[in-house]
Amino acid sequence: MLAKIREYINGLSIKKKIIFYSYLVITPILLIISGLLFANNYRTALQKEIDNHIVQVKGVEDSLEVLQNDVTDFSTSIYVNYDVLKILTASNPFDMNQDSELWKKQAPVQILQDIMALKGFMKTIAIYPENGVIPYRRCIDASAYQDDLEKIRATETYREAVAGKGKAFWKRVPRNSKDIYQTNRSDKLVLYREIYDLALNTPLGYLVIGTDADIYINICKNAIQQKNEGILILSPQGEELIRYGEIDEAVVSYLQSDEVVGRDYRKRESHVTYGAYHVYSSQKNKNGFIVCKMVPKDSFASYWQAIAFQPLLLLLGFLGGLLPVLMFVSNIISKPLGQVCEAMGLFKNGDFDQQVEVNTQDEVGEVAACFNQMVLDIKSLIENNYVMALREKESELMALQAQINPHFLYNTLDSLYWQAQNAGNEEIAEDILALSNLFRLVLGQGKGIITVADEQALITQYLQIQKMRFSKLLDYNIEIQEEIGNATIPKLILQPFVENAVVHGFENAGKACYLTVKGYVKGDMIEFIIKDTGIGMTAEQINEIWQGQVSKKQSSQKIGRYAVKNVKERLQLRYHDDFQLIIESEPGCGTVVTMQIPRGEIGVD
Repeated sequence: MLAKIREYINGLSIKKKIIFYSYLVITPILLIISGLLFANNYRTALQKEIDNHIVQVKGVEDSLEVLQNDVTDFSTSIYVNYDVLKILTASNPFDMNQDSELWKKQAPVQILQDIMALKGFMKTIAIYPENGVIPYRRCIDASAYQDDLEKIRATETYREAVAGKGKAFWKRVPRNSKDIYQTNRSDKLVLYREIYDLALNTPLGYLVIGTDADIYINICKNAIQQKNEGILILSPQGEELIRYGEIDEAVVSYLQSDEVVGRDYRKRESHVTYGAYHVYSSQKNKNGFIVCKMVPKDSFASYWQAIAFQPLLLLLGFLGGLLPVLMFVSNIISKPLGQVCEAMGLFKNGDFDQQVEVNTQDEVGEVAACFNQMVLDIKSLIENNYVMALREKESELMALQAQINPHFLYNTLDSLYWQAQNAGNEEIAEDILALSNLFRLVLGQGKGIITVADEQALITQYLQIQKMRFSKLLDYNIEIQEEIGNATIPKLILQPFVENAVVHGFENAGKACYLTVKGYVKGDMIEFIIKDTGIGMTAEQINEIWQGQVSKKQSSQKIGRYAVKNVKERLQLRYHDDFQLIIESEPGCGTVVTMQIPRGEIGVD
């Protein structure tokens, strides 16, 4: 690994080495400074986040305290009301039960109902006298209390209230619970307490007030910042009243343990960690709700980006600002060497007039002077030897080209054409003319890029000549849209496939064959389809075509698989991956070649 790093560094330019080693020394120092800043920012942000959660918990507690006090004060007003106590202590319950409007006439139930309507979140109230008087029950949310006091006495909440001797207790009563309600239409937080005569040490009545749980949940929602946080509300006795958000049961068990619930509210820790959670707790007084918020430890990871922003920005800013300084310093040293390297590159490509201006007397100046002298010596050597030999070779090549000048071929074919015309052999004359045109198109001016119309003409002339060979066994049709006639394409990208179809597809077919060539615009592409009804190919033969493999039978031919591979390579060179070339064939059924090239690339409007 170290060897590879050393090799990479050795391959760098002088300028890059200066910059690299400068950063290698400076960067660790900056990283240490940034790390210290990050640590300080992290501690500050962590404490700020803890304080924020504690404030949120206390805010929830304050809102819940208002609701709790409203319900507690309401129950206390009933507890001490003279008219209510008079009914609860009556010695003639049988006579009193004869009046169906007993509570309406003898107790301030209208005031109770008005208070419930005013508060809104108080949904139900029930007073069960212990002396046998019929209970008072009122529900404004279509719920219904149990009417049998014996069933009420069988509940755990009743026994707890009697044992509490007037102390208020809270309990979560879920919807459809059959404990103190016959029918419960919604989740409720219920206050229950025994109206107790402390002087006589006698229970007088059982009071139950039901409140809408949703109002407590809505208060908890305001303290949730992320989806993975949760709020848990416990009664002073540790019973779960409200939960909202993501709650971990292991943390709930810990919070409901005797160690936590039994702790003095004045000594309750506002922030502890338990398992994978930060737990924030608050309890204002002995009888107040215990408000707990659970926040996963990993939630602080989302703050790292903001915490690290300032040190990172400082680091990047300093490193970025250092780069121009290092480039300026390194440029003073590396610029002369760069000029020598540039001159060497031009000299390598054949420019033998390169000379580097020498401005310094140091080692770099000596290298430049040696280079200038070397260029002069090599130039002289080339002039005296290589150029003379090259000129002799060029003379020989020009003589050879003169022997095969295409004009000689064209003139010969023209002479044969007119001889056939004069002899009255029109068919041979047309074939000679087609061959002459074919050579002109193939050899014409050495162009590598031609129009679609020129390629169409080339194919037409070629097929006319081949039809002379195959007579009635070959028939063809060429359909090229006029609008793509002026589009430019690489030369000879269609003709090789036409030639393959004739030579390999039709030659050994032993039957009449048909060839179609189509070209048209398709979206942002131009599509060409060359389809024949020849002998077809197997999948293995198609694969050999793409590999450029040639059988012994085909090795003497100038077209075929090498030509197809050459077409694909030229398309790849011009259009990169923005083209398609597909060959589909089935033995005995013919071959279909589909080619797509970019429309914009070839200048079609």
